[in-house]
Amino acid sequence: MAQQIKISASSIRSAFSARLSMLREAFGREIGRPGLTRKEFAELLGLEAERYSTYERGTREPPLSVLAQIHLITGVNLNGLIAGDIDKAA
Repeated sequence: MAQQIKISASSIRSAFSARLSMLREAFGREIGRPGLTRKEFAELLGLEAERYSTYERGTREPPLSVLAQIHLITGVNLNGLIAGDIDKAA
């Protein structure tokens, strides 16, 4: 029988927000803008800066539509972004 592992919602949100921040920084370097700010990234995603900031701070979870936009803009594998192994989509 498989062992059940309990993970708190706050730890998942915290890990996701850290990965999202790393993604923004990596994407900024990739496009030649190594200091890409939250506000600039939010604009690329078509979001208000404060809304995006709540995702990076881990106070809110982005809806599926925002995750899809992150994928379209960055090419990141969403499973990796959510689960922890960030990679470009194949």
